Amino acid sequence: MNEIIFFFHILVVTFFTLGALWIGQEALIASLCVQSILSNLLVTKQITLFGLQVTSTDVFAVGCIISLNFLQEYFGKESAVKAIKINFFMLLLYLAMTQFHLWYQPNIFDTTQEHFTIILTPMFRIIIASLSVYMIVQIIDTQLYRFLKNKFSGKYLLARSIVSLVCIQFIDTVLFSFAGLYGLVESVSHIIFMSFLIKIIVIALSSPCIILSKRIMNYKKA
Repeated sequence: MNEIIFFFHILVVTFFTLGALWIGQEALIASLCVQSILSNLLVTKQITLFGLQVTSTDVFAVGCIISLNFLQEYFGKESAVKAIKINFFMLLLYLAMTQFHLWYQPNIFDTTQEHFTIILTPMFRIIIASLSVYMIVQIIDTQLYRFLKNKFSGKYLLARSIVSLVCIQFIDTVLFSFAGLYGLVESVSHIIFMSFLIKIIVIALSSPCIILSKRIMNYKKA
């Protein structure tokens, strides 16, 4: 059942990422920020996928990088850098607000504090790890993607995107698994191996998204 949900999840994230691209630069930045926050909020849920123990948010991680690459491809490096800064700020805001939520003392009628505590208590470590890894990964991605774009004179969009996505997701998976999840999950090695494998699957299945993006932008220019 999880495998079916996983493939449907990829389809839905792809649809909304393309929808954001269709709306424009601002929607794409918003999509990047929302997916980044969802990735951090939901990352502690462990699931069994293809027989191994993994987290449930790898699709969002790939969605974030695709959004960032779209910004750089169609709106320029400045847009991508702006998106990184906005996303960084939004993650800080999210971290601060979740801590305030935990600090409030519940009254005798409340039935949710226990659940919020379980979900949000690890957030401080996860967000700090995420922010640190995020800055490293996004800087590498923007530099690598720009290098590939210049190297091939703007040609071979699909190949450039796949190379960038695979390299960046490997770095992101290893760094975040140790910094954010070590001690919180059953097996970090399972998480690294399976998360990267899942991200490869997501990248492969979302490849039509990259091709469609070109058609969408050509149609908008027409």
